[in-house]
Amino acid sequence: MNDSRMCKLLSAKEFGFGICPFVTISPEITETELEAQIKALTELAELSDIPIDGMVVRFDELSYSQSLGRTGHHYNDGIAYKFEDDMYETIFRSIEWQTGRTGEIAPVAIFDTVEIDGCEVSRASLHNLSFIKNLELHPGCRILVSKRNMIIPHVEENLDRGKYQDMIPRTCPCCNQETRIYSRTVEKDRIVETLHCDKPECPDRILQQFVHFTEKKAMNIKGISEATLARLIELGYLKTFHDLYHLDRYREEIIALDGFGVKSYEKMQAAINESRNTTFSRYLVAMDIPMIGRTASRELERHFNGSLREFELAAMDRFDFTCLQGFGETMHDNIHEWFHDSDHILLWRTLQKEFNFEERKEDNTMTENKNNPFAGCTIVATGKLEHFTRDGINSKIISLGATAGSSVTKKTDYLICGEKAGSKLAKAQELGITILTEQQFMDMISA
Repeated sequence: MNDSRMCKLLSAKEFGFGICPFVTISPEITETELEAQIKALTELAELSDIPIDGMVVRFDELSYSQSLGRTGHHYNDGIAYKFEDDMYETIFRSIEWQTGRTGEIAPVAIFDTVEIDGCEVSRASLHNLSFIKNLELHPGCRILVSKRNMIIPHVEENLDRGKYQDMIPRTCPCCNQETRIYSRTVEKDRIVETLHCDKPECPDRILQQFVHFTEKKAMNIKGISEATLARLIELGYLKTFHDLYHLDRYREEIIALDGFGVKSYEKMQAAINESRNTTFSRYLVAMDIPMIGRTASRELERHFNGSLREFELAAMDRFDFTCLQGFGETMHDNIHEWFHDSDHILLWRTLQKEFNFEERKEDNTMTENKNNPFAGCTIVATGKLEHFTRDGINSKIISLGATAGSSVTKKTDYLICGEKAGSKLAKAQELGITILTEQQFMDMISA
């Protein structure tokens, strides 16, 4: 390592900054020597109690690094190598089935507790019926479990294959409605099977619909928990979303409940009333039209100028939603089908009376910067960004008068690329789309 780089490291230490452990290797290093260096760093991380899921190899020459460009976080002078997730053997016991708001019944593996990265793990998603069948799971079999990226528990393998046992429930675990198996084709003609409860009145489905309606990305009713919603539904105080905004009818009864009181009730009411001031996007997300999340709702808000009425008329007519960025045939069909259900139309129109909708405003950045290069463009962001969350970058894109896309297509003008960019980067390169680092995007905004 050259002296100037070492001086910088020593200076950083003197200022109280920690230095990530590193070793210096030469281009002529042998495979055996490289493995020894990797082992040394891994052991150091373990001794120092530092979580580690991989290593980065980079060229030690600042001028060369600068010539490669950079993201807002680092130069593009390194290659990251991820370690394979450590796997732990345990015993699979059973499957817990959980009914969601759409009626899909999600399988969760229950297994003997294992400690992974200092945490006790005894549950992991099994995704769908096809995943269970492919693993040939049966009670008592030995399985391998990991925490992918040191976060998400995952069942990796069954060590006792050949004894698959059908554990699919014939009735919904909540309402006893007969279950149905749905099949859909995904990439490369692969068939995926999922289990469903088709009863709209299923208590678990209703509860999860209320949970979705009240969560942050929808009506953002702060502090009202799933347990509270379940209790109010069970008591008959909540039958529809409208009832949330008229709980004052049960004021005395709610105050008298165990765990409640005047302060708890008033806090809940304040949060509910605060949610009355909302936006086109939040309201649309709360309606839970299949596949219409925050990004899609913002695109619809932009296209219809924040008018719920204009959007409704388009959905009731023959408007082609595939002309919008990120909208395919399935999303197009979902919107039209949703608005041709009389119950949905009644909910859509009457519930609006409970809210005060904010007028759609353009960000000052666009109006102040006459040379804004992004107005009218379609921009997609991918990878991990340093200065923005995913919602944050999409909001910034929209504020510039641009469209925040969710997928890279021929209509995409720019791709903002952060760390760990994957298929979107490859697609953009294939289509010849302009690729920006986060820093380049910020520089163009401030130019």
